[in-house]
Amino acid sequence: MQIDPQKAVFLIDGSGFLYRAYYGMRPMHTSSGFPVQAVYSFCRMIKKLTDKFKPESIALVWDSKGKTERHAIYPQYKATRQAPPNDLFVQKEKIIEFANLIGLKQVAQVGVEADDLIYSLTRDFSKANKQVVLITSDKDMFQLLSSQVLVFDAFKDEFVTQQLYESRLGFSVSQIPFYFALLGDSSDNIPGVRGIGQKGASDLVQQFANLDDLYKHIDLVKKAKTKESLLANQQDAYLSYDLFSLRYHKLNLELGDLKFDVNNWQKARSLFNELEFKSLLRELGAQPVDPGNAQISFIDAGTPKVKPFFADTKGYLFLPVTTQTDLLNLCNNLKTNFFAIDTETTGLDVFNDGLVGISFCYEVGLAYYLPLNHKNIANQLDQDLVWQHLKPILEDSSYKKCLHNAKFDQHVFQLAGIKLAGIAFDTMLAANLVTEDWQRIGLKHLSERYLGDEMLSFGDLVKTAKIKNFSELNLDLAVKYAAADAHQTFLLYGLFREKIEQLGLDVLFYQVEMPLRQVLFEMEQAGIYLDQSKLSNLGLEVTSKIKIIEQEIGALVDLASDFNLNSPRQIEDLLFNKLALPTQKKSDKGTSYSTDQEVLESLAKIHPVPKLIALYRELTKLKTTYIEALPGYISSRDGRIHTSFSQTAVATGRLASSEPNMQNIPVIGEGARVRAAFEAGLGRRFLAVDYSQIELRVLAYLSQDQSLLDAFAQGQDIHTKTSSLLFEVDVQSVTHDMRQIGKRINFSILYGLTPYGLAKDLKISHSDAKKYIEKFFAQYPGVQAWMEQVVQGAKTNGYVSTLWGRRRYVPGIYENNKNLYDAAKRIAINTVAQGTAAELVKKGMLAVRDFLKGYDAQILLQIHDELLISFSDKIDSVEFTKAIESILQQIVPDWNLPLQVTARVGSNWQEVSK
Repeated sequence: MQIDPQKAVFLIDGSGFLYRAYYGMRPMHTSSGFPVQAVYSFCRMIKKLTDKFKPESIALVWDSKGKTERHAIYPQYKATRQAPPNDLFVQKEKIIEFANLIGLKQVAQVGVEADDLIYSLTRDFSKANKQVVLITSDKDMFQLLSSQVLVFDAFKDEFVTQQLYESRLGFSVSQIPFYFALLGDSSDNIPGVRGIGQKGASDLVQQFANLDDLYKHIDLVKKAKTKESLLANQQDAYLSYDLFSLRYHKLNLELGDLKFDVNNWQKARSLFNELEFKSLLRELGAQPVDPGNAQISFIDAGTPKVKPFFADTKGYLFLPVTTQTDLLNLCNNLKTNFFAIDTETTGLDVFNDGLVGISFCYEVGLAYYLPLNHKNIANQLDQDLVWQHLKPILEDSSYKKCLHNAKFDQHVFQLAGIKLAGIAFDTMLAANLVTEDWQRIGLKHLSERYLGDEMLSFGDLVKTAKIKNFSELNLDLAVKYAAADAHQTFLLYGLFREKIEQLGLDVLFYQVEMPLRQVLFEMEQAGIYLDQSKLSNLGLEVTSKIKIIEQEIGALVDLASDFNLNSPRQIEDLLFNKLALPTQKKSDKGTSYSTDQEVLESLAKIHPVPKLIALYRELTKLKTTYIEALPGYISSRDGRIHTSFSQTAVATGRLASSEPNMQNIPVIGEGARVRAAFEAGLGRRFLAVDYSQIELRVLAYLSQDQSLLDAFAQGQDIHTKTSSLLFEVDVQSVTHDMRQIGKRINFSILYGLTPYGLAKDLKISHSDAKKYIEKFFAQYPGVQAWMEQVVQGAKTNGYVSTLWGRRRYVPGIYENNKNLYDAAKRIAINTVAQGTAAELVKKGMLAVRDFLKGYDAQILLQIHDELLISFSDKIDSVEFTKAIESILQQIVPDWNLPLQVTARVGSNWQEVSK
């Protein structure tokens, strides 16, 4: 179908766009905390649409609040729908404001649904011989398709015509209400005919003209069960047909009322400023909110021009250090002042990229940049001269320093031969404790949010100066960019120091997080040795096993030469078409049938191929994710892998490992053999120590549930104890299967385990799962009371706190949407328990590290509740192990329950794994 975008009438399903915009992006907020992801995404979607078609007639059609005509027919209509998220309609108000600003006609009518309004407009303009384009993916709207009406699915970027849609359906679009009258719609709580699914409904619609025709000729229905369902649910069928049928309303809108000018986009500038949509402002050619806070602007395609930077407009002075006199004056001032420091490098690989320059700030309004290895700066000081004066200050712990992400700069200095000491404050770690989950803690984001200063971004420098790395930057831009980093860090230090004190986070910050940063730095510096030959041999074995599986599958079913076992679509076709195995569930997107692990496990009971596919996937993941990928992380400098540990990546306070993720190396199955390639090395051994059931013990302490406390005090197997109470048998009679259920409930209770989830995991009935959970809380009433207390505290305060004071704000606790509210309750409970356990482990790490100072030993890895330690084989491993076990077990001596630690010694990681 040919369309003329300038002459066609475009009708946008506003609610469909709104929900897609809201859920299609991660949460975004302005610097003041106002949610904006739906607004931003909606604006982008409208811009893409208007840019593509440049429409002259367009309307945005909205649902109205409250009951509609259909509720009068069927009070249960949409009764099963969850309340929308609280911030959805807050954002909708801004979207309405945006539409008004750009002159986009909006249509809404109290008590009338958007579907009916779109139908009414479509009917009116079709009668006026206008072509109508519906911008929607709503299934109800496809019944409007005709020679004059087509649908544009903005999310798939495709047009759907009547001919195309009917070819997909297998019947006429006029029969769509008939089809859905049989099928029903669970999302709108429309009943349909119980017992009839998609295929059954499609078959009936192809056999009969309409609902009346079906019931008039009911005897022609061949399947007795289908006929029985139709007769038993005839009233629901006609009710459903009525609910699906669109209703006409006279709107008295003419083509001129929908007139739209694409140039009106400029009129949204004020809203984009208010909501801090910088990319949209840049596309408008607009200046940022405060001209004095401007970033780089573009005067032509190549040469950058720096607008008045915040350093100039606020009286800040940023200076280069390029003479010996400058250096000596700087060093003298550093010796008598607390100062912030920051490094610039050629890249982000701290074990290979080089130091380019250093910035300093010791007073508000003044900062310095010392260039060391720039390619385009002629008058740089000799590095030996710089280190002669600066190194003693950097390595002296009596000179106190502040940094943002200090661990990064420590690594940079270490590579340059400087052992940075005296780190008293890390503004990134502090920010992580005082901000909410959605707030970003990068220096530039914090500067803008807390100080109102918009800083230059490295991305801007790359684009405008056309540099590959910082060493290619000229002096003027380098000073403006780099000195600002130290200056803003210095300002944030003063602000966050007060906030840490105000929030009672002093102990957590100064006694746990700050000293832990040094432990993690040492762990990352040490790295871990990976035997590539051992890993390579494992790779050959795995490759051989993969080929055997491919042959076994080929022997069971005839596969085309180009068949790809890694293709979910081809696997779907193999399982459900070629082998005719029963489908289990839809994929996440709902466009196909799932072939995930759960489905394969279920199908493996009736056919061998699904089991082989599952094993194939396990082995290919092992090969690509670990065997082939891990050698790429080996440092050319020392032949070891240096992972990075983050104290800020996980909201509960747990440590996270990346590049590579060493906490994710498999511990069971074929994947566990990867651990064997990580070796202690010549003359050394590994000691692995881990807390036993740490989160359950934390739960026992926090809840003070007497039954849990007694079990741990008496050294009972907590899973067996729970199982004996669940199944009402004595401990000796608990079977393995019983214990597995008890174990699953014990470990999952902190993650908001539901009867549905437990039933699914253990493959038991929903009623049994519900009964087990109820009995768990009956056995441990203190746990349930504690959980209720945590949730109530979250409602009162808006946040929860761990035992050592880490806060996590839980805005979802005020949600009307049940799913979001339940998720918030789970977050609240889990954060307190997991966060407290994480802090306990951190305290254990600090104590162990202090103990190890007297030994040739080093912590290498932390895997949540486990530490991997390398030690010299000259050390008595028995006494060494006992000492570390004792330290960890006594880390909280005032707790009224024992901590249990298990330990294993070996020459490689697999030997010491649990």
